[in-house]
Amino acid sequence: MILEIQHETSMEYSQSVSEWLCELRMEPVSDATQRCHSFQISVGQPVNLSSYLDGFGNRVHHFNILKPPTTVRVLAASVVETEASGVGPIASQSLFSDRPPADEWQLPLEALDYLLLRGPVRASPLLDPFLAELRPLPRMLVGMWVCQVAETIRGRFEYAPDVTGATSPIDHLLAHGKGVCQDFTHLMIAVLRSFGVPARYVSGYIHRDNKESQSHAWCEVWLPDLGWTGFDPTNGCPVNGHFVKTAVGRDFSDVPPNKGTYRGAGDERIKVRVATRTLDRLPSLSWHDQLPPLDVPVHAMLRAAPKYADEEDMQQQ
Repeated sequence: MILEIQHETSMEYSQSVSEWLCELRMEPVSDATQRCHSFQISVGQPVNLSSYLDGFGNRVHHFNILKPPTTVRVLAASVVETEASGVGPIASQSLFSDRPPADEWQLPLEALDYLLLRGPVRASPLLDPFLAELRPLPRMLVGMWVCQVAETIRGRFEYAPDVTGATSPIDHLLAHGKGVCQDFTHLMIAVLRSFGVPARYVSGYIHRDNKESQSHAWCEVWLPDLGWTGFDPTNGCPVNGHFVKTAVGRDFSDVPPNKGTYRGAGDERIKVRVATRTLDRLPSLSWHDQLPPLDVPVHAMLRAAPKYADEEDMQQQ
């Protein structure tokens, strides 16, 4: 599948801002399941755009603006070709034994970062009954158990925006029984890591035919016979050609699509538009100069700010 993705973020300030700095993690990765053919960042005013790879291998673009206007607009557009395998963890033949997988398997160095409970993926008394219910048995297929964990989360909790926030720990989902994909993914990661299975947070997009596209989050698990493979607890399915990965990390705090700081005393309102569409073929190299307008709903968030304010993207949906 060939997908064109547009992710527009507009920051509006109630008073003038003296300086604005921004990091973007919006460039789709190229790996065994997808290839990013084109990527373009457009900013409403001239900027010196730089990039680097962070400690998790994500491409990060960053820039700053001195005395920006009261509205700053950033558009990230890409063309990605995805694979439609969609097999996921269920294909694994790895088994649980009497020892934790982290002790039994020969884990690669990169997987060790994804074993500890930290940040929003934290140990909690509210988590303990959930772990007791989902405890795996010896000789159980690990991949099948991973899918069961995801299905239990999807069946137990209600998808509901505006109940949790971008920095909410798993306690909030467990207490209220409601949340969004970010919360479902954090809880799935917490369960997997609690039993020694490496799991990481994936940030990206999901294309939905004849429905509104979204920024999205899901889980990837490391299994010795498959390597990293993804499953989406929100939709109850393995990752397929409708998913586009942009960044991976231990939790959401490692991979926010838009993160930065501004110097000013006014309030900030962030508006976000995400649109995806399928293409019959790869476009020309100048495709981004003829991008059609985004005809999708705007999601807005008002943030009251002190003199020095941290700005972070809206919660993933």
